[in-house]
Amino acid sequence: MIDVMMTDTIESGEISYIDAWFANSKSGSVQDINELIRIKAVPIDSQDHLGNGAIHYAATAGHANVVDVLAKAGANLNLVNKVGDSALHKAAARGRLDSVKVLVANKADIEIRNKDGEKAIDLAKDSQIKDQLLPEEQFDDDEEEEEEKKDDYNSDDEGDDE
Repeated sequence: MIDVMMTDTIESGEISYIDAWFANSKSGSVQDINELIRIKAVPIDSQDHLGNGAIHYAATAGHANVVDVLAKAGANLNLVNKVGDSALHKAAARGRLDSVKVLVANKADIEIRNKDGEKAIDLAKDSQIKDQLLPEEQFDDDEEEEEEKKDDYNSDDEGDDE
């Protein structure tokens, strides 16, 4: 639960729920994020003046556990900010491998391009992150082609003139 001090601060008007939402996503406080979700204090996809949501801040800071909580609570993983960056762009650019893994595992769109025309993979410097951001069908297509070659080669009716 949100600690008593935080609740008192929120109730006295010194800090709003939205400020607490963004502060906890930046700091990685899973417990407080869970409580704010539970009490429906703010819409999960709320955005600040830059267009960043809690998902952006958690991913940028490398708080994969918060990213996972937000994903499971229904956050839009493809939410883009004013420059068109998704949480995946932010995590990839900052080298946050665990956040990238959680976003990809929860089906964040790896094909989103920001206003500069860049995908998350274009911003990644780390090879492990780039590997996470490769399209899956690239591998699936190779396997399918191999199967087709095997099927063609093993055809029962080849070579039979009867």
